[in-house]
Amino acid sequence: MTERLYYHDPFLYEFEGKITEVVPASEINARHGVFLDRTAFYPTSGGQVHDTGWMSMGDSASAARLRVSEVVETEDGRVVHYIQADKPPERGMLIRGTIDPERRRDHMQQHSGQHVLSAAFVRLFNVPTVSFHMGDDSCSIDLDTPNLTFRQVEQVEQLANEVVQENRPVEIKFATQDEAQTLGLRKPPRADKEQLRLIDIQDFYPPAAVRMFVEPVRSDASCCASSKKFDRDGE
Repeated sequence: MTERLYYHDPFLYEFEGKITEVVPASEINARHGVFLDRTAFYPTSGGQVHDTGWMSMGDSASAARLRVSEVVETEDGRVVHYIQADKPPERGMLIRGTIDPERRRDHMQQHSGQHVLSAAFVRLFNVPTVSFHMGDDSCSIDLDTPNLTFRQVEQVEQLANEVVQENRPVEIKFATQDEAQTLGLRKPPRADKEQLRLIDIQDFYPPAAVRMFVEPVRSDASCCASSKKFDRDGE
C-alpha cells in the first residue's frame, strides 16, 4: 500500500519514491499508469480534485522529467499516477516527484473555505451541506434546504469571513473508527477507512473527516468569499 505523504504534510511539494507497479497504456487508457511506494500526489477523492506535476526518473542530472497529468484512487484504495510518456518506465526505478504548488494551494484554499462556509450555514440556520464540487477557479456546495434567501447567504458569508480574518488555529489529528464515534463528528465517517484524518477549527467547526486543509484558517483571506449565486428547486 502506498504511503500517503500529503496526510502528514500538505505543503510537501517534492519527494522521492520507487515505482512498485506499472500499468502500460491501452485502448481504454492511452496513458501509462504508475504505482509508487510513497507519494505526495493527492488523488481525486472526497470532492477535491487531483494534483498534477512532474516525475523525474533516475538520480542523474539528465533524468527524464515526465508530466503527471492525473492521479486516481483505485477501488481497492491504491493511488495510480498517469504520466505522459512515449514508453512506460520500469518497475523498481527511483523517482523524484514534484507537485504543482499553485494548483495544490488553490485546491487547499477552496476546500478550507468550503468547510468554513458549510459550518456557518449550520451554525446560523441549521442547514447542512450534502456535497461540494471543486472547479478550477471556485467551488460550489449543495445544501439540504428547500429555501434559501440572498440575505441568509450574506449573513453566512459575513460570519465565514470573520472566522477567516480571526486566523483561528486548525487542529489536525488521526483517529480510529471507534475513537471517531466519541468525537461528535459533523457527519458519519466512511466505514471503509480504518484510520481517519480529522480537523477541528477552534470554537467554530466540529471535527470532520477531511483530506486536505490549510493551516491556519487564514492561509488565504478571501477563500470564503461567496458569489451569492445559488439555485433553488433545481432552477
